Amino acid sequence: MIKAKVADLIDERTLILNKGKKQGVRVGMKFMIYAASDKKIIDPDTKKEIGTYKQSKLSVEVSSVEEHYAIAETYRYRTVNEGGTNSALGSVGGFLSPPKYVRKYETFSIEEVTRKKIDEARSIIKIGDVAEQFEEDSTEEVYG
Repeated sequence: MIKAKVADLIDERTLILNKGKKQGVRVGMKFMIYAASDKKIIDPDTKKEIGTYKQSKLSVEVSSVEEHYAIAETYRYRTVNEGGTNSALGSVGGFLSPPKYVRKYETFSIEEVTRKKIDEARSIIKIGDVAEQFEEDSTEEVYG
């Protein structure tokens, strides 16, 4: 299993990992992104720390690999209808119009916006977060 760190954020779906071909990273590999440090669990009654856990954020798939770094992006999506209803009971604007299904991909953004450059302060993913390789069977709709 390859472990890496987030080196940079390109846009709201794309990041750079600090591992590449030299460390065995290949196109298509998937990585789960975790917070850079474990989250403390505090007992609400005693206020004492009772343990820690790895806080997972989201997963990415490698789309490009260089010698010492890799580019990865979110790949999970949900399908939504942004068109008509194809029904006589639909709204006036969508009356009897065909549905228009589009894929909405997971993003790093706190807000849902169109793909664009993202400020780290507005992202759930931070530079230095940990990435751990994993295997998953499918890219079909799995979030939302």
